[in-house]
Amino acid sequence: MKKNFKFIIFIILAIIALYFTRVNYGDHGMNKSIMACVIAQKNKSKDMTKTEAEKYCKEEISKKIGK
Repeated sequence: MKKNFKFIIFIILAIIALYFTRVNYGDHGMNKSIMACVIAQKNKSKDMTKTEAEKYCKEEISKKIGK
């Protein structure tokens, strides 16, 4: 019984750690995608400002993700 108790505590702690990792680093991938899109848009269209490119990229990526 004691062995099972330790295993259950370990599983609960692992779930909590994974939850906090997802909360803290969940938007990291989306932010990297937005920055890459901004760079591509700036290279494609020299007259587009950074804020316009960032707004466009956020809209397009949000549409594709479904947020």
